[in-house]
Amino acid sequence: MKVRIAVTQMNCRMKDVRANLQTMRKLAAPFARKHLDFLCFPELATSGYSLNQSWRKYAETIPGNATDELGKIASELGAYVICGVDELDSGSDSIYDSAVLVDPQGKIQGTYRKVHLWDKERNYFSHGNDFPVFQTKFGKIGIGICYDIEFPEPARIMAAGGAQIIFFPSAEMSPMENHIGTYLKSRSAENRCFVAFSNRTGTEFHTKFFGQSQIVSPQCVVLSMTNAKNPVAIAEIDLKLLGKLQSKFPYLEQRVPEAYSGLL
Repeated sequence: MKVRIAVTQMNCRMKDVRANLQTMRKLAAPFARKHLDFLCFPELATSGYSLNQSWRKYAETIPGNATDELGKIASELGAYVICGVDELDSGSDSIYDSAVLVDPQGKIQGTYRKVHLWDKERNYFSHGNDFPVFQTKFGKIGIGICYDIEFPEPARIMAAGGAQIIFFPSAEMSPMENHIGTYLKSRSAENRCFVAFSNRTGTEFHTKFFGQSQIVSPQCVVLSMTNAKNPVAIAEIDLKLLGKLQSKFPYLEQRVPEAYSGLL
């Protein structure tokens, strides 16, 4: 099955959810009803990243105003949309660095809450507790967020759960360019899946986000990457490739879990 994936790079305005949603709409508009299947925006794309204490002020419930607007974008595209959001859990009053999956009809299909919180995020957000896999009409997908890329376990768990594509909405910063490029290829190859990385651009205080959003094949090939002139990268992938690679790269099938007890 062939699937068209798009990832964006985006400079968000801190504390301006409306402006950021307008930017997302502008990035998506040229692809409306043009056979796009998935579109991914960066981490905390609705609120901006470096909010610290203000993360709580701008957190919204799911569903909420921000996800309603994302639903409109998804339905106009006729595609699944993945986007990083600042989530308020109304039941516990906790806030999460989350990513929402919206289906082509504009309905929320699922939410992933970031498990591996980085640096100051740990002072404000609660962490998630699992790595769910979501069923779409194109097959199963997984979602991680930013720092999750830097650990092998999240992608392995999602791949073992059947994920064929793993999306990583992110706010990766310089000087991590070479590390992230390596991690993306590793996660894709070792789990025999496609990886789609959507990263921030711009500068917030002393933090510079480097963009380079990209789609990577399990053969360690960068199929498409954004740049300053092209903020949306698109690739058509063939999921049949994954089955063809199984005998050549049987990493998932030849694991020896009983030998891994020292990890726990």
